[in-house]
Amino acid sequence: MKDRHWRTRYRVGDAEVWGTSLDSAERRLRAPHAEPADFGLYLDERWRGETDARTPYFVFWPTLEAPVESSLLITLVKELAVELRNGATVEVACFGGHGRTGAALACLDIVLGEVTAEDAVARIRREYCRFAVGSAELERFVLDAEKSLLPGTRDPLHATEAP
Repeated sequence: MKDRHWRTRYRVGDAEVWGTSLDSAERRLRAPHAEPADFGLYLDERWRGETDARTPYFVFWPTLEAPVESSLLITLVKELAVELRNGATVEVACFGGHGRTGAALACLDIVLGEVTAEDAVARIRREYCRFAVGSAELERFVLDAEKSLLPGTRDPLHATEAP
């Protein structure tokens, strides 16, 4: 059985982010109490009505695939990185807390930890959960997103060319 996550702490740069899964029935009963996060990045529609983050954001992202709303995700990752630098608490969550959550945490690591996408994926699997970024498509997405996440870059994943 895969690990379940309830606000599993993961360090990115000088900040700490929480990775969370929705699929653990005991997640709130057995987990130590924690105040709601300032911001929540929810990557599964099943989180609607379940969140307690003060400011929740939702991104449509099918399981084990690249996000449908990748441009929105890149924008939110950059915005959340700023909030983390300013001391905010952030929770990142999907259904199982592995694939999509791991990919989003890796993206935050690229921005805040100033590491390559390859290093971010390896680190998330080593330090957060061995099941993180759990498909080739998710790994490809993180590798492709690296350029969009670097300071001063636009999102080439969905850039349109001028006529």
